[in-house]
Amino acid sequence: MSEGNGDSAGKRKSIKVIGKKKKKIPQPGDTTGVKSASRQARAPQGSTTKGGSPSRQSGPTGRRKGVPEPSDDITLHAEVIGTNKRRIPQPGAQSIAAEPGLELRSTGARNAAPGATGAQGANTIVYVHGIGNKPKASVLKCQWDTALFGTQLGDRSRMAYWVNRDFYPAPLDATCAAGDLVSIEDDEASTPAIMALARGEHASDDRVFEREIQALANGNADREARLRAIATEIYERSYDASEEGGGGDHRSAALGLTTKVLPLPAFLRRQVTSQLTRALLRDVNDFLFDTTRREAMERALLDRLSAGGGPFVVIAHSQGSLIAYDVLRRLDSSKIEVPLFVTMGSPLGLAEIQDIMRPWARGRLEAPSCVGRWINVADRLDPVSFDVRLRDDIQGGDIVDISGIGINTDSPRHPHSGTGYLRTYAVRTEVRSIVGAGFHQAIAPFAIAKDLVTDIEDSLPQNRHATLIQLAGDKAPDPTSPKVLRLLAADIEKKIVELVEADGGRREDAAIEKLSHFVSARLTRLEVETLRSLYADLRIDGIWRNAAKRALITDSIHTVQAAPANLGYGADGRKICWAVLDTGIRADHPHFQKHGNVLAQWDCTKFGSPKRLSPGPGAFSSLDGHGHGTHVAGIIAGELEIEGITYSGMAPKALLYGFKVLNDNGDGNDAWIIKALDIISQTNEEAGQLVIQGINLSLGGTFDASVFGCGHTPLCQELRRLWRQGVIICLAAGNEGYAVLATSDGNIQANLDLSIGDPANLEETIAVGSVHKTNPHTYGVSYFSSRGPTADGRRKPDLVAPGEKILSARHDWQAGVVGHEFYVEMSGTSMATPHVSGILAAFLSLRREFISYPDRVKKILLDACVDLGRDPYAQGAGLPNLVKMLG
Repeated sequence: MSEGNGDSAGKRKSIKVIGKKKKKIPQPGDTTGVKSASRQARAPQGSTTKGGSPSRQSGPTGRRKGVPEPSDDITLHAEVIGTNKRRIPQPGAQSIAAEPGLELRSTGARNAAPGATGAQGANTIVYVHGIGNKPKASVLKCQWDTALFGTQLGDRSRMAYWVNRDFYPAPLDATCAAGDLVSIEDDEASTPAIMALARGEHASDDRVFEREIQALANGNADREARLRAIATEIYERSYDASEEGGGGDHRSAALGLTTKVLPLPAFLRRQVTSQLTRALLRDVNDFLFDTTRREAMERALLDRLSAGGGPFVVIAHSQGSLIAYDVLRRLDSSKIEVPLFVTMGSPLGLAEIQDIMRPWARGRLEAPSCVGRWINVADRLDPVSFDVRLRDDIQGGDIVDISGIGINTDSPRHPHSGTGYLRTYAVRTEVRSIVGAGFHQAIAPFAIAKDLVTDIEDSLPQNRHATLIQLAGDKAPDPTSPKVLRLLAADIEKKIVELVEADGGRREDAAIEKLSHFVSARLTRLEVETLRSLYADLRIDGIWRNAAKRALITDSIHTVQAAPANLGYGADGRKICWAVLDTGIRADHPHFQKHGNVLAQWDCTKFGSPKRLSPGPGAFSSLDGHGHGTHVAGIIAGELEIEGITYSGMAPKALLYGFKVLNDNGDGNDAWIIKALDIISQTNEEAGQLVIQGINLSLGGTFDASVFGCGHTPLCQELRRLWRQGVIICLAAGNEGYAVLATSDGNIQANLDLSIGDPANLEETIAVGSVHKTNPHTYGVSYFSSRGPTADGRRKPDLVAPGEKILSARHDWQAGVVGHEFYVEMSGTSMATPHVSGILAAFLSLRREFISYPDRVKKILLDACVDLGRDPYAQGAGLPNLVKMLG
């Protein structure tokens, strides 16, 4: 620092340290001789500090039952006596005057949210990030989620995002896999900072800091003195210039300061400390001296708390801990519950910062009354968290200080890393002890879809998002009556209007539309998250992005090249009959009317011989009480134009026979399926030709290789007979490619090989896996799609087709509804399989010579597939291409 820095900060008291006088450079994991400075003497072991809590030493003293002890690399504070923090004289003018308590926005939100079995203690985690530039909020949230739990949490976590874009105009270009390492580069600095740096020399930290401080202070002498004192406090205690030798600055030794020397080469120590100090100065200047910026920072956190969904765990890093502390201490504990508050790498221990904040709290810094337990974690090599112990400085509350050399997992190169702190044993243990084992599962109940969570994280709070709010109970086998659905929709509409008007808006701003099964609305982040907290009261089954509900089948028909084959070759499925063995078909759906696709149906779930149901009102039209079969059938055949968009099956003119082999719960058994297979076989035999050329079975089950040979179960045997009769059989590979495995270290999410089910493991069939609907080369095989090989070592699936979020015919459509309500999206290999059935029906309609030769058709199909570059046991031959098959 420049020669005048020490004088401007005032005369400092020396520090008396018990221990060796000779300085020692600590190494990660080494705590010998490491001391912590504090305003008052440390209490002896077993005594009580002024905060009212037992003095914390290594060992179980004061720990909550059920929380494991820290690992060996975590050391609690060292004993220090007779110490005083350095401070500057108090100028007459205060930075910001004392402020009254804060009020959460009145939204009617509740402490409630969907929870997984095993979740406890808290429903939502709220993060408050630290200093410097950051990637966009959704990426930063993903980084923190992954560091803490190893998976993305979706609507179970929120990021209070407050980056000053005047300093950092563009977000960092980072991914979820990167870490929140906290660094600063000159080329991303603000205009004032650039002007300051332009006049300095990069080789001189003194000059760089001086110019930066002057630019930030903007002529205010009080602010300049305080910023200089903060910079001196951090920089001199983190970097010993005398280590470089020859003319170094020995002021730290002269002042008797205990230096925390980073175990890095001198030039790296200088770089790390310089970057962190400058980043802190920029942001702490905004927080301490700029009322508008400070209010914006605190509003970022207040908005995330006002939406409800508590109790909350609040996790704050770096300057985020100042923001979180100042907000939480001013909240009414009767209106918010925070069972755990975690601060990491906090500068709150700096005397200079406390001197400025204390007048805001009317002279006394106290633990927030809404917080049950406060864990403060600090790496002793972290320059920002110079004083690792807050319990002596914050009055009252259950405050636990945990510190050690190198405990940040990114230390020593990045000792202030946010994600490095989140991966520490202390943070993970404390958080998981509150939220419970079920909280962080990758597959867990949610109210807000993950893609919508991403949207609202990355947008401004006032931005509105197109959403579809799904009404609970609108599912088979007991769908809610239309009258009840209308009442539910009215309640949701009323609440949305209340939220909009409370924020000064008008009903029209939300653009509310009550559809048959959804409420469409344009909502802000606060409104979306408030509805999450009211999901049970309002019977909300999910809040989805509106845009995701349209035109997905119109995309997948191009993905497999069915559309150009339909138009260019006339391969449209005419005079080809396909059997759909499923939950039945809603035959009167408008999708099937143009070409009269559904010829007949049979209900194989009833006792006795199935009876043929011919076209007409009654059972024939309403056989499907579940929806799965109608959706599958609509992917194979049928066509409907709505508002200029054509929703078409792969073979729009193909004819369908429906066989109900699954009940309205979607359950069935081998006997019901075999009934259908018998009818198909008899129909073909009695006609002396193939009346039904193909079968689609978007169903399956588990397989025990110890009971049956692979591909030789009773059902497989019946299917093999039909294949040999000349009938093409398309089967779903299964959705068992993804599972949550329980281990001694907790649950692990995994993709599973050898997960092909029965009857998809039959050789004499075409087993279909799933890929992304429009970008299969980019996103590849769906995470849920079952993978080979089979239990006896054969390659399966045979190929893959679009199976994610496929839009097709909806079984419970109603006359007079809005056009797109005729369709609904579903995902799974059940949706991929009818794509292949439709392709083959279209192919046979133009290449009729291959009817009755399923082996030859299968070879043509697989030879024409497009290789996606994935493992053959995941993708099979690849993605089908109808144009190549016809060429």
